[in-house]
Amino acid sequence: MSKRPTIALTLGRDLPDNPNDYRIAEAYNSALLDAGAVPVAIAPGLDHTAVQSVLDMVDGLLLPGGIDPHPRLFGETPHPTTNIDEELDELEIMVIAEAMRRRMPILGICRGSQILNVALGGSLIQHLEPGPIQHKQEAQLDITTHDLNLDPESRLGRLHPQTKLRINSLHHQAIGRVGPPLRVVGRSEDGVIEAIESIDASHWIVGVQYHPEWLRADGHDPLFEEFVARAQTHESVPAGGNNCFARPAD
Repeated sequence: MSKRPTIALTLGRDLPDNPNDYRIAEAYNSALLDAGAVPVAIAPGLDHTAVQSVLDMVDGLLLPGGIDPHPRLFGETPHPTTNIDEELDELEIMVIAEAMRRRMPILGICRGSQILNVALGGSLIQHLEPGPIQHKQEAQLDITTHDLNLDPESRLGRLHPQTKLRINSLHHQAIGRVGPPLRVVGRSEDGVIEAIESIDASHWIVGVQYHPEWLRADGHDPLFEEFVARAQTHESVPAGGNNCFARPAD
């Protein structure tokens, strides 16, 4: 039997209510386990050497949902609605840099897609004003609330037989300027970016603004299955190799 791939998940604090606790939804764990992976959680406080040691032991990186990245990372001051976890930002910027250098498969979900875009030189829309689509739904996350128009030639598009998906939505921010290593592959009907991927066909990177871990009964398992399959075959760049990633200075 082949070795099961190990996936690192980043942990943020349970803000604002329980700042001394870390929080992650069990749905991420279930999705990875059912796809054949072994999830490993990593928390803020690690230095760069520790991050390197952790990524020496894993095969892929999942950046889950959470609160907002600090806007100074893309040269802006906080909007009144912006909530931040700077320790998580610091951890994820380091982890993304190492994962990029190692050409490790990366999946970003909701905040995860946003911090991925920011780390790779992009920006965010800090607050979406009310409009025809409710991007922060009141319904449970296992209920779909709007459509996603998907590029059929994208990695994500090839996983689905149709180019219009029904998705859930729990975000008040969105991707603005897209980081140079990435491209847009899905938008909601009001034009908000809902899916991104690497422009490098040989490096598997996908970011989605919605929460597929809650929509597995609606046909979203293939995303986790492909991510885990790519992690299964990943061959990491040795620690200390050339760093092909650098985030612009603040």
